[in-house]
Amino acid sequence: MQEFIYLNNAFVKAEDAKIHVSDLGLVRGYGIFDFFRAIDGKAIFLEDHLDRFENSARLMGLPIPATRDQLRAIILESIQRHPLPLLGIKMILTGGFSSDGYLPAETSNLIVTAKSFEFKNPDKGMKLLSLEYKREIPEIKTLNYIVPIRIQPQLRTQQADDVLYHLNGIISESSRSNIFIVKNNTIATPKDGALFGVTRKHVIKLASQYYKVEERDISFEEYLQADEVFTTGSTKRIVPIAQTDEVVFNNGQTGSVTKHLQELFLAYEKQNG
Repeated sequence: MQEFIYLNNAFVKAEDAKIHVSDLGLVRGYGIFDFFRAIDGKAIFLEDHLDRFENSARLMGLPIPATRDQLRAIILESIQRHPLPLLGIKMILTGGFSSDGYLPAETSNLIVTAKSFEFKNPDKGMKLLSLEYKREIPEIKTLNYIVPIRIQPQLRTQQADDVLYHLNGIISESSRSNIFIVKNNTIATPKDGALFGVTRKHVIKLASQYYKVEERDISFEEYLQADEVFTTGSTKRIVPIAQTDEVVFNNGQTGSVTKHLQELFLAYEKQNG
């Protein structure tokens, strides 16, 4: 199937989509993005993702060269051009062509891609490696993923899937998802220092109907003593964390609370997505 990319007012074949070598997204990493799924032609939690995209653009001072209605139309056409049961949609906004390689352009580059997507096995727990780090301006979904990409060789050596960020004894997030812990049937998730995901928002709303849910600081020590740990994100839904460093949670199995939320969220997504 031919892949099309929306680039600045037009859909083009993927192989023909090009931006200038002096674009600030390339030379300075100055840009934002957002990612969500489309299932059977329906964009999941679209308005939440548009909210976050617009907020990130505002905080970065990047003008979006399209109205919200136009963005919806672009996304719908992108889905229609790629008639697959499960798609990953990415919206990218870069600083645009910069004549001096530093100052953003008056017009940003808007890029929308749609690619075939697959969920990993939700019952297979992830292994994380702890890393002392806190994302810069965590409330913005920027293009800057230098830290987690740079340590990929270490992750492969340790057979780990991702990282757990912590600083000054307080955890924040993983590189591409939010973190929840479960202790005595109470669920907690960090309140600061993380990019608050759309899935996180809906999991909190859903879980609060069945469990006590707290948004607060969580120490690294408390995290390691949790009964269960799980992570949430648009690419994952809800996935258990089986191990962090040398600590194994719930004998490496999906905990009862995590499993319950996985089942609830599937039904919730169908009804509310």
